[in-house]
This record gives sequence, C-alpha cells and structure tokens, in this order.
Amino acid sequence: MDKIKEASDVIIDINRFREGEIKDYDLIRSICRYFDLIKDQNFTQADLKFMKYISNISGIPHYYDLLNKFGDIQKIKSFDLSTLSSIIYESTLNLDKVTKVHKYQKEVLKKFEKDKLNRFFLSASTSFGKTHLVFEIIKKMQYKNVVLIFPTVALLSENLEKISSKPVYSFFLKNYSIHTLSDPPEIGSSNLFIYTPERFLSFVEKYRNKVDWDFVFVDEIYKIDNGYELDKEFVENERDLAFRLSIFEFMTPTVDMLLAGPYIDFSTKGASNYNPSFDLFLTEYSIKLLDYNKYEIVNKRFTDIKSAKIYNADDELILDFSSTGTGKKEKLISILISIRQIKQNCIIYCHSKSHAESYAKEIIDSNHFSEHNWSEYAEFINHLSQKFNNNWVVVRALKHGIGIHHGLVPKYVQKEIISLFNHGKINFLLSTTTITEGVNTSAKNLIVTLNKKGRKDLRKFDAKNIAGRAGRFLFHYSGRVIILQNNFMSTLSSEGEAIKHKNFDHNSEKDEIDIFYTKSEFLSEKDRKKIQDINELQRSHEIPDFILESYKVVSKRDKIRIYEKILNLTNTKYATIKGLISKININSNIDYEGFQTVIDVIEESVSNQTLKFLISNKVDGKKSTLTHLTYFYLRDGFMGSVKYKLDQNYSIDKAISETANLVYNILKSQVVKYLGVFNLMYKYIESSKAKKDLDSVPGLDPLLSILEYNARTEKGKLASDYGVPASIVKYYENNENPNVSKSFDKYESKIFERVENIINRSDS
Repeated sequence: MDKIKEASDVIIDINRFREGEIKDYDLIRSICRYFDLIKDQNFTQADLKFMKYISNISGIPHYYDLLNKFGDIQKIKSFDLSTLSSIIYESTLNLDKVTKVHKYQKEVLKKFEKDKLNRFFLSASTSFGKTHLVFEIIKKMQYKNVVLIFPTVALLSENLEKISSKPVYSFFLKNYSIHTLSDPPEIGSSNLFIYTPERFLSFVEKYRNKVDWDFVFVDEIYKIDNGYELDKEFVENERDLAFRLSIFEFMTPTVDMLLAGPYIDFSTKGASNYNPSFDLFLTEYSIKLLDYNKYEIVNKRFTDIKSAKIYNADDELILDFSSTGTGKKEKLISILISIRQIKQNCIIYCHSKSHAESYAKEIIDSNHFSEHNWSEYAEFINHLSQKFNNNWVVVRALKHGIGIHHGLVPKYVQKEIISLFNHGKINFLLSTTTITEGVNTSAKNLIVTLNKKGRKDLRKFDAKNIAGRAGRFLFHYSGRVIILQNNFMSTLSSEGEAIKHKNFDHNSEKDEIDIFYTKSEFLSEKDRKKIQDINELQRSHEIPDFILESYKVVSKRDKIRIYEKILNLTNTKYATIKGLISKININSNIDYEGFQTVIDVIEESVSNQTLKFLISNKVDGKKSTLTHLTYFYLRDGFMGSVKYKLDQNYSIDKAISETANLVYNILKSQVVKYLGVFNLMYKYIESSKAKKDLDSVPGLDPLLSILEYNARTEKGKLASDYGVPASIVKYYENNENPNVSKSFDKYESKIFERVENIINRSDS
C-alpha cells in the first residue's frame, strides 16, 4: 500500500466534497476506507494530525479513536491550527464527559425541540447507532413517560441489562421506574417501558388512560408493512399487525416519536411503482422522513465467489480454492480456514434452520476445527450436555468453536452463544434471518450461502439488512461480505420495493382487524359492510367495547364467535371449565376434560394451521394432541417434552427442534393468544351473571402466565424474559428457596449471579 497516494486520494475527495461534486456519505466512505487501509501502520506525528483532521471532516471522530483497537497510538504532542479546530469541532459532538455522537446522530438529535411536536421516521444503515441515539433523545428532552418497542424479547432483555448494569445508563435507573412486564406492580411518576408490540398492546388493555405518553420509539418499523417481513415460513404472521396497532395507540396530538428501521426503500412521486400510502401515513400523523440509508458508518467490501480459483478479498484475506473441491460446502470450509488463519470471526447466513444445522455438521465432520479450545466455556458445554444431550448438534458445534443461532434453539442458549461469539470465545456463527432481528454481533466477516429466506428469494431490503451485519461500528472500519456461489449481488443492485401502509391504501386487501383502523376513504364497500355486520353482532349480544378492544390481534368476529360458543355450552361442559380453573390454581397443570372443552371452543376461530391441526388431531379419537402436549409440557417442562419425542425414536436434534417449535411458536404465542380471548369472554360472562367486577372472577390467568413466561411471580417473569435456564426461574417461583439454588450447576450459578443483580437493580 502506498500511504502517500492513499492520503492524496482522501484529500482529493475532501476537495470534491467542498466543491459539491460528491455527497457527505461518499466522503465518509472514502475516509473510512483510508482508515481501514492504514489502521495497523506505524504513524508519525504528521500522520496522527492528518487522521485527526480527516476523521472530524467526515463528522465521525470515532474513526480516530478506533485506531487504538489496532495498536498503541501516541498522543498528538503539538497542535497546529487544523488540529486545534478538529478538537474544537469534536467537542461539539460530546454530549457529556463520556458520551460522544457522530455528526449525523447529532443532526437527528437537534431536530428534537422542546415545546413542539417531534415526530420522525428514521431509516438508516445498521451501523448508524439508532438505539444509542434514542437514549440521548430521552435525556435531552427529559420525557416523563417513555415506551421503547423492540421486535423481540431478546432485544427487550438486552436493553434492560444495558440500563441495569452499565454506568453510562445510570441516568435512567436514577430517574425512571423501569418496566418490561405488561402488568407492572406499580407505575411511578416517570416511567420507562421496554416492550415488544404484543406486550405493549397487552399493557394498554389493562392500563388504558392510566399513562400520558410523552415519547415512543419503535424499532424495526418496516414491520408495519407485511411485505417487508424477513422470515415467513408460516402462512400466518401477525407481527406486522401488532406493529401497526401499537403505533395507532400513540397517535394523539402530543406524543413525540421516533420510528426507525434499516435500509427502508421509499417510493417517489412520478415513479412507475409509486404507491402513495406511506406518504399519506406520514402526512396524516405529521411525521417527517429522515433518510440516512446511504450513510454507511462501517464500509462493506464484497467478494462474489464464482468459478475462479483465487480471490483477493483485500490485502488481508486471500481465498485460494486451487486444492479445494468445486462443491459449495468444500469452499465454505476453505473460506473459514482462511478467516481463522487471520484470527477473525465470521457469520454464515443460512436460508433455513435445517441448512444451518446441516452446514454445522459438515464443518464439524471436516475435522479442521477439532483442536478448538473450549475450556473457557466448559461450564456451558457441561450444562448443555447434562440438561439436553451431549450429541445435540449445538453442543457438538460449540466444541469446534461454532455457534448455531435460529428460532428453534432455546432462548437462553441463543443468548449465551451470541455472547461467546462477541467475546471471541467461538469463531463462527451459523444463523438464519434471526441474526437480522434482535441480535447485536461484532462480526468482521459474513458469508452468504444462498440468496433465499426459507423457500423465497431474498429482496433488496433483505439482502442489505443481512449484509449490514458484516462489520460493527466502534469495532471495525470495514465489514467483509463473501457471496458463495449465488446471485446475492444481483439482488443488492436490484430495484427496491418501496414500503407501504395498507391502512392508507384503497387497493390493499384488509382483514377484519385492519378495517376497524382504516379510514372510510380507504375501505371498499365490502369492508364497510363487514364493519356494519360486526357492529350489529356486537350490539345484539350487548358486548361492551372494552371487551372487544382487548386482544387486538384477534378479530372482533372471532371473539364474538368464542363468546357465543361459551354461552351455548351444556352445563356438563361448562362445569369442566370450572374444574380446569380449580386445578390450575392448585397445581399449575391442566385438567384434561376442561382443557379439551376450551380448545374445542376456540378451534373454529384459530387461523394458525399448525395449532388447528394439533386441536383437530385426536389421540385414540378422544383428546386432542394439543391437550396431551400441553399437559406433559406443564408437568415435565421443555426437556420432558424432548424426552417424550426421544421415546418415539426421534433424533436428539429433531426432538429439540420440534419441542422448541411447539413451545415458542405455538404454546407461548398462538395458544396464549386464543386462550386469552377465551378467558376474557368466560370471565365477562361469569361477571355479568354474578354482577361483580370482571377482575374478581377466577379464570385461566395462571395458565396464561405459565405458558407465556414459565412463571407466575414478578421476579420469575423477569428472569424468564432475561433468558435463563428453567432452574433459575424455578428458584424465583419457589419464593427464592435456597434449597433450589443449591442444586444449580456451575453455569447456572454464574447466570444466577448476573440475573439476580439485574432483577434487584430493576426493582430498586
């Protein structure tokens, strides 16, 4: 590398920027590239002054600070005018003694002004630092009641841990009551709620008009458009609906908001594919668009592997396939060997859960990584071996320095694997699209094995979001994306699909939930007729609005249908429900007859096909498969369900995956939702008969809590959210019985110490 030439190129780009020939995001790319090229050089005082100067010209002084990660950098010993001006400019980006933002974060921060309505829709690169920015907005504006909505419980718990354990966030512990549960024991004068969309909607149903919101942040906001969903392996995907309904709750005249997401494409008036629905949404609610998509704070370098034998990814990484087979798996292993030789880590994007595990087995069987030293996380390996199985592919992979991350790996195991990867304990992470949602990683390299998500081709948005995981701000100047024999690059360069909002689109087909949140002008005559029919049905049964406004992600017609079916139950069947409620309150498990009655009532309203099958499929023609699975899960826990499948000659990998699918995708999501509606309607009927308050009627509430959290106590729920082994949740559920904690293995003891600290801090 010619350092003088590279510096000259940067100076030329600075002058071009000043002349208006290139944009500021082009200049960022040029300066970031320069830092990446020279990061491990020996620097003179002149070099340091120059780099200090250009990092501030880019608006990202962090580039200069990051040099210390790659070697011991001397202090600048003397100051000329340009160095002094750089330091003065940098001081304007310091928000306090420890917090510094970059220029473009500061631009967004300045837009929030007191005594005015502040509403913005921010689309930016994955390296922009959106979540960090949000906390600074809250501090600046001194909001009283704040809600942060994240797409997953994993991100919810990550932010709770951040606030509870890092001194830089002590402001929030001192000034706010922190809430993550939908039924907080006490609401303070200043509150910070950290929720998923579903949990926020649940909170609103219980505490409507009890909190005057000041500010809301919604992450991954592209989910308001179901066309942007990354992983739609199931026909039914309600996340987009929950996001839209959550936002509607905030559209009062005084609530400030920041809606944010990565790489969202916007349509332009006059374009052939222009759809005005998103613009209408922004205009209707006075939301201003902030488009920072082109501001790649961390550069990306792409290497497209085709049929050549040698590829120079850059000066640091050369990929040589001269002695490698032509198959994709052989090339993948060769790439991983090369990456390990330069002591770097890598995410391998896989299009499905089965392919992630299949690639893991191929890498393990290659024996190239069998010498990996896993002694630093032996406690975790031993824990998994004992609690699950030593032959589970996740355990085998970890012994080779490989993590597997997808939706059917138990949550606390996923969390620990990400931590091991980010701390350099494991080298490779095989992941599906879960890596793009709710996970922060520090990967330098990313390999794309196939240009698909499940059975569908990736779109431009998907591809950019996946590529965005290569390189992390404050860790790297550049991320490396390696495309392994597929057309990922074509997708990246394709025309993006603009975001839409179905509630502002007359041509968009709307379900029976959306029609009640859509203005008449965007409804068809058929939609208007549906509203009339449902309203008339509600009036005929004299069901109050607050009942039908609960469980918003279930349609009003389905709720009324469940109400009608409960009314029409025979006395004998009705009595089985009371028996179920009694048993739940005594021993936290179900009564077969009563549970079967309940799921027979909800069956017609269920739209999820997997759940529908589990209800309709009867064992010996009597009780539903769901009844048996629920009973044994509640009695024996996750591993009890796994052992049940092992007894049916399932492999350990399949037994764990199918159990995880049942627990995370069916019981905790779909079953809780429909049982919740049943519970509400049953309690309303009982309260009407007895003329007493609905909340005083015994119902299925303990069962709903156990299914959703594996817990009934507040601390048990918090521990479950945080992501811990079942034994730790059991400790809190047993009134913190020391006899339970004595049975913890070494890994559980370590996690217990960590979660105990967070739970106690969040309670204080």
